[in-house]
Amino acid sequence: MVRLQIVLDPAEADALAAWAESELRDPRDQIRLVVRRELERRGLLHVTEDAPEGQGNPSRLDQNDRKGQSVRHD
Repeated sequence: MVRLQIVLDPAEADALAAWAESELRDPRDQIRLVVRRELERRGLLHVTEDAPEGQGNPSRLDQNDRKGQSVRHD
């Protein structure tokens, strides 16, 4: 796993914390989810059913979000 440091202004940090809390996540997990979803949306990260967690497969972070939704396979 690669570690990145991001700098948010106080308003961004507060908004992220509130969003994460509303979804019962840690802010770090929330930002990982946001980045992963955007990479998937742009076609830069492909989700596969058989990939281990951390290699393009949805992790425990958004399993609840995907329940009841169909997963697109390219």
